[in-house]
Amino acid sequence: MGTVPIILGGDFNAVADPQLDRSGQGQRNWGSGGCTLAYFADSLRLLDIWRTLHPGERDYTHMSRAHNTWSCLDYILISESLFTKVTDFYSSYDALGIICDRKGEAHLWRFPSKLYEDRAFHNFLIDQWHYFQTDNAIHRSDATLYWETAKAVLRGHIIAYTAHARRTRDEQLLKLENVN
Repeated sequence: MGTVPIILGGDFNAVADPQLDRSGQGQRNWGSGGCTLAYFADSLRLLDIWRTLHPGERDYTHMSRAHNTWSCLDYILISESLFTKVTDFYSSYDALGIICDRKGEAHLWRFPSKLYEDRAFHNFLIDQWHYFQTDNAIHRSDATLYWETAKAVLRGHIIAYTAHARRTRDEQLLKLENVN
C-alpha cells in the first residue's frame, strides 16, 4: 500500500488528539479509538490534512449533549505524497472535503466495465480490431510497437464509443423531459 496514494475521510468516531480535538474539562486521555486511529495513520504514513494545515487550532465536528463537550471525530487522512497537491480544504458539521491539483499527473485509463455485457460494443470492437490489423499489417514485424499502437488506437475507439453512447442517452433524456 505504500506506493498507492490514499485519501481516506469520514467519521472515525475517535478523537485523534485529546488536548486539541475535545472541548471542556472532561477526559483528556487517549481512548482506544484515538490510539487505533493514530497507529493506523502512522503505519500508513497518512496525514490528518486539517491538523497539518492548522497545528494547534481547535475545530469540532460533533457535540455531545450527554457530556456537554465538542469533539473532532471527522478526519481526512491523506498520503504524505499527496500533501503538496492539496490546494484547498473545507470542513463543516456535515461535510469534509479536499481539492487537489492534479496537473502534470498521468491519468490511468480504465476499461469501462459496463461494456463487457454490451453486444453492440463487442461487435464494434471486433470491427475496429480488424480495421487496425488491415491498416497496419506492414508494421507487424515490431511486435511491441504494433501492440502499443493497437492499444492506443483501440482505447481511442472505446472512448469515442462511450462518449457517443452518453450523448445519445443524454439526448433521449432531454427529449423525455421536454415532452410536456
